[in-house]
Amino acid sequence: MNKDSAYKEITDNGGEPYARFFAAQNPDHPLTPFCHRYLFEKDLQARTAAHDEERGFALKSLAQMESSSHLAQAAASASRDAATAAHTSALSARRSAFWTMIAAIASALGVVVNAALNLGWLDWARHIVR
Repeated sequence: MNKDSAYKEITDNGGEPYARFFAAQNPDHPLTPFCHRYLFEKDLQARTAAHDEERGFALKSLAQMESSSHLAQAAASASRDAATAAHTSALSARRSAFWTMIAAIASALGVVVNAALNLGWLDWARHIVR
């Protein structure tokens, strides 16, 4: 009896349950070592499949973690850009406020000089200085 014909007989009769039952009932039969080998190979295949499934799950988890990491980096970069824009805007607002203050002072001086001219204070001041 060769491996292929023994495996075919085991598969035709029900596979693993048949191999377990046959090996337990007929320990001295020439098919029994093939039953044990068949069971060993099926167990090895099942373990390999379970390992591959665990590895696939681990790879998916790693891919999700990397994706989350990239999203977090993009969010941090956007926040940094927003902070830089806010800082630039604050500097511009500070400059604008300074020049607005200068314009207000100049306007106030213009109002005072205009009032002095209209009220004749400058003529009176010129008269006193002479």
